[in-house]
Amino acid sequence: MAPPNAHAAGSPLRPDGEAAIARIVERYQTAINDELRAALDQRPVPPFTLMRYHLGWEDKDGNPVEGRGGKLLRPALCLLCCEATGGDWRRALPAAAALELIHNFTLIHDDVEDASRQRHGRETLWSVWGEAQAINAGDGMFALAQATLLRLTERGHPAGRVIEAARMLHEATLRLCEGQHLDLLNEDKRQISHEDYLRMIEGKTAALLAASTGIGALLGGATPETTDALFEFGRRLGLAYQVRDDLLGVWGNVAETGKPAGDDLRAGKQSYPVVVALERASNDQRADLQRLLANDVMSDADVTHACATLEQLGARDEGERVAREHADGAAAALDGLDLDADRLGELRQLARFAADRRA
Repeated sequence: MAPPNAHAAGSPLRPDGEAAIARIVERYQTAINDELRAALDQRPVPPFTLMRYHLGWEDKDGNPVEGRGGKLLRPALCLLCCEATGGDWRRALPAAAALELIHNFTLIHDDVEDASRQRHGRETLWSVWGEAQAINAGDGMFALAQATLLRLTERGHPAGRVIEAARMLHEATLRLCEGQHLDLLNEDKRQISHEDYLRMIEGKTAALLAASTGIGALLGGATPETTDALFEFGRRLGLAYQVRDDLLGVWGNVAETGKPAGDDLRAGKQSYPVVVALERASNDQRADLQRLLANDVMSDADVTHACATLEQLGARDEGERVAREHADGAAAALDGLDLDADRLGELRQLARFAADRRA
């Protein structure tokens, strides 16, 4: 029996949700990519050729590739918050590019650590050039991010503001490393606690989103109070986004997510629904779930059974509740802020989208 392509968890996505995200990213996309290329194109030799491959700009032989690249959510958030606080977003482009480079540095290393051979339908960097060269390219991308961030001085930002932006980026990177450490540590555990899971996603997902919104506000000339509020907006947005992602990894519609229903269960991931279910399960239910998740290959019938057990234990409802709670928290962080009205509306749309998205 094939697993159901169940409807996506949570309330239906508002019709303008994905369109709003696309509009936000498209507004800044060309400028972000130009800034990234300015950082990399002046360096024609390896390991920078490997970095361009990872970013989706070139194939393995160095030939240009069209229509590839990341979603650019983090740099777009940075520029959006800069503009929302009254700043000139163009002057924040070096920070936006640095955030995207840090994000991709973590992806290169994640692929090595997880032994992932594919990312978005392409061979991962390490699977083409080997682990050692991938690690070296990732390290180079980390250093390039720092150098790119310092170009804020060329855009007229005072030294103190640039140093504070660097501190925020470095702190986020440390949190990312903490989150990845916990994620790797949890792979060997049959069950992890709510607290461990939340600590992990605070690092792996929320930290860089919080830095993106906080740095954007800082570079827009916001007060410390507004910067802190937008940092909190990004943190809560990241938590909502990750919990929602975990729900889609179990109950998402393949036509919308591009992944089969129950894909995270097949991978044995201790995502949020699994964490909740294992905490609530009876001894027999817990043993049954752990047995299924430990299988190297789960049958369709096993996936259907596991999905049903998770739902019976309330894991889906709890995940929906928590995603909405963090999305509401993100929206609440915006209350009372003196922001550009149009950009404030877009930030509120982003909060709703994090809890309602289907892909």
